[in-house]
Amino acid sequence: MPSDDLDYLITEQEGRSMNTVTPNPNSDQQKTLQPESGNEITEADQNPKPRIQKVSKMLRDNKNMEKHYEPRAVSIGLLHYGIDKFSLAEGHKLKLAELFITENGVDEFGLHRKIKTKIVRLKQCYAKEDAKRVNISDEDLAWKFLIDGFVLLHYIGYASLGKLNDLKKIGMDMEAFSLDLFLLENQLPYEVLDDIMTSAAKGGADMRNLIDKFIDQTVRDIRGSPLTPPLPTSTSTSPQQQQPQPAHLLQLLRDRLVGHHEMDEKTKTGKRVGRVTELKSAGIQLKSSKEGSLRDNVTFAPHWITGTLTLPCLVFNDWTTPKLLNLIAFEMCPDFQNDSQVITSYIFFLHSLIDQSDDVKELRKAHVLVINNNNNSVAGMDEEVVRLFKEIGSSDLDSIPEAYLEVKELIHKHCEKKWKTWMTLFAFAAAAIALLAMSFSSRLGAPGSL
Repeated sequence: MPSDDLDYLITEQEGRSMNTVTPNPNSDQQKTLQPESGNEITEADQNPKPRIQKVSKMLRDNKNMEKHYEPRAVSIGLLHYGIDKFSLAEGHKLKLAELFITENGVDEFGLHRKIKTKIVRLKQCYAKEDAKRVNISDEDLAWKFLIDGFVLLHYIGYASLGKLNDLKKIGMDMEAFSLDLFLLENQLPYEVLDDIMTSAAKGGADMRNLIDKFIDQTVRDIRGSPLTPPLPTSTSTSPQQQQPQPAHLLQLLRDRLVGHHEMDEKTKTGKRVGRVTELKSAGIQLKSSKEGSLRDNVTFAPHWITGTLTLPCLVFNDWTTPKLLNLIAFEMCPDFQNDSQVITSYIFFLHSLIDQSDDVKELRKAHVLVINNNNNSVAGMDEEVVRLFKEIGSSDLDSIPEAYLEVKELIHKHCEKKWKTWMTLFAFAAAAIALLAMSFSSRLGAPGSL
């Protein structure tokens, strides 16, 4: 954020604070805070959070996909800081920050001092070269983190309450903002949000609930319905449900979609299951599951000569596609915390099922894919989804651990069994026909048969 804008905000807030508050020389606000101990992230950290970093070159090299990783309206965090096209949005952010401070009784100066004591650790939440590129003082950087945090929490609160129209007077493109919120390169360390919520004089607990509600709404947009029952979240204040703090909002969304149980299938020796129309010809029916996490709802139930493949429902449109692609980008980061690339694995599993528009049509008919795009015909939407999955599939598949091996094995066994069953039936029918032919022939050749 330009220093002039920061000076404007600080001066305005200082003037208002001096007119309304008499400083107490013994108050915490007047104390000089020293940097916290353990400020740096070290190799010895047991569960270091993944850094906020750029989308991998493997994904960015695909020019048709690059637009899904770039902010449209607003820069959050460090990676797109200082880019000219976001300069207008910086002014809008200040207005949103002002509203948040006023409505929530936030001591922005006390928060600023707190954030400044941990600025080294917060910078280490980004790749070293990205943190170095932001050539501003720690003082200004602490303000930038805070303002971004105020903006995110204010937007989330209003979105959760269905009041986004009230923010149109700010002038920011709220639709574009909503798309920018879950971009990997546009994340803010969650620790900043947590500090703000903890220190807010009004409604800190309510803010956590609103984040939960907002994430639930986003999950519903992606899955077509909310998860039932709701999963424990890292923002919950209940000790029984307390989870490790996420690195950022994108990770919080992933945790909710995936659940807290990771896949243990990480071998790369899977079998291809075939496209949807091939499975259909093998007697396999598709069934949609809108409940539960993406982790738990890929199943196959074999019957005698038929079978049912159950797949989690996903919604594809202009709002959900960037979220899904950035979740994949997050899982493909080098420092991703585990090998369970659940969302990536499921998207690539779908990719293996889709080759032509008739495959998408069958997935739509089964409500496995819900496609909402008012700009195209149904046929056009099917073709668009095919193109999207082919673009996804053009990435380096060797880097994606195989998953759903048990499901794939069951499908192969079913297809082999059905093939053997049909061969047996064919052989039985052929033998019966041959027997009838022999019987008929013998009757023709018997004396007096004519």
